[in-house]
Amino acid sequence: MKSIQRAMLASSLLGCISAQAGTEPAAEAISSPSTATGLLVGKFPGETAYDKIWSAFTLYKDDTNPILQEFSLQGRLQVQYADGDSNGHFDIEDYKADGKDEAVWGDHFEARRARFGFKSKWFQNWKFEGQIDVDTDGLDGAGPDRTLYKDIYDLYVTYAPSDALNVSVGKQKVKFGREQEISSKEILTIERSLVSNLLFPGELTGAWVTGKGIQEHWLYELGVYGSDRVREFSEFDAGTVTLGKIGYDYSSQAGLDTAVASFHYMHNSQPSFGAKQTEVNFKGSNSPSFTDSIALTNDITQGRFGLTTDILYGFGFEGKELQNGSLKTIAQSDVFGISMIPSYYIADGLQLVGRLQWATSADNDDLSLPSRYENYAPPKPKKDTGDTYTSVYAGLNYYLYGHKLKVMTGIEYSMLGGGDYDGYTIMSGLRMSF
Repeated sequence: MKSIQRAMLASSLLGCISAQAGTEPAAEAISSPSTATGLLVGKFPGETAYDKIWSAFTLYKDDTNPILQEFSLQGRLQVQYADGDSNGHFDIEDYKADGKDEAVWGDHFEARRARFGFKSKWFQNWKFEGQIDVDTDGLDGAGPDRTLYKDIYDLYVTYAPSDALNVSVGKQKVKFGREQEISSKEILTIERSLVSNLLFPGELTGAWVTGKGIQEHWLYELGVYGSDRVREFSEFDAGTVTLGKIGYDYSSQAGLDTAVASFHYMHNSQPSFGAKQTEVNFKGSNSPSFTDSIALTNDITQGRFGLTTDILYGFGFEGKELQNGSLKTIAQSDVFGISMIPSYYIADGLQLVGRLQWATSADNDDLSLPSRYENYAPPKPKKDTGDTYTSVYAGLNYYLYGHKLKVMTGIEYSMLGGGDYDGYTIMSGLRMSF
């Protein structure tokens, strides 16, 4: 942990030193006006108050500096409330009572995500960035060792000589399917769909290459990662997750503002593996219980209208696998899911959002209720597994400063076929990012 802190501090100091060096004019260019902006040089671009406030998170930016082009802070804070009914009332108090008190403020608000880090660009073609998950109550550890640090969310370096070739190594969120590709800063619904989360492999350590604009229309990604979800970096003593994507931008042919269709394939050599937990204050999720997964996605916008579609299929795994040092028997059948998210700006800054999702499993009881927040509905205990899941979501998003500051609210009706859930959840949240 201390080595990670030192590395991130050293990166910040190096960025500041390089920025200051870049602002010292050469003798032959003393009369030339500086193009640098940012907190370190006291220049805050933008016209509105929001512009100037958010520009302060950029410590230094100057595309003409041959060493350091940008060094900025980045982060997000997302706080939300939920209240629902299915055979009785449930809310975040029930979520808190299940041992989630660390993430709940008071009794009614969950600090859904809290992250902080930096991003930088060096020598025109190199990018270095990272974020940690922040413990919002600051109580991890004991005595003087209490810390706000929970784990590394991402930390990686990228060589990007062109849009067509970006090569990266480090730790990142592995994004399978369109909903996962869209950052939590920009998703239109408060939570992602059931199957999207079920197939999500997590934040993993590896290497990946991406590119876009190939022959104007094509884009791609290929990555190989250690499958273990750990606090910092994988030791590569478990299986691998391999992810490949190919997409096509057909916006010009269709006359749309944006339009991208893509195919995703993911292979997991050790499905259901869970690394042995050695950190007192960290619990990593198990790898998804699917050997292979495929996704067909489509994302379009035109004027005020948008539509995101995910069609997902996971090939289930049956066998035995290590989870936290113990051998467990796994019996997961195939799952299929479809999610459609239409959106429309009914006024400037006010967006109407919907979602229809449907999921099914080949065998009974191979779909589980989402842990946020439907799983906490009565009766207790209840049958929280089934073979079909259907939900309809309707919400309003109000953008104070685009996706950087917004209020989201929505209501979702869901039904678990073969299980004890048939009800609704009302959710509302405040989301800020920089």
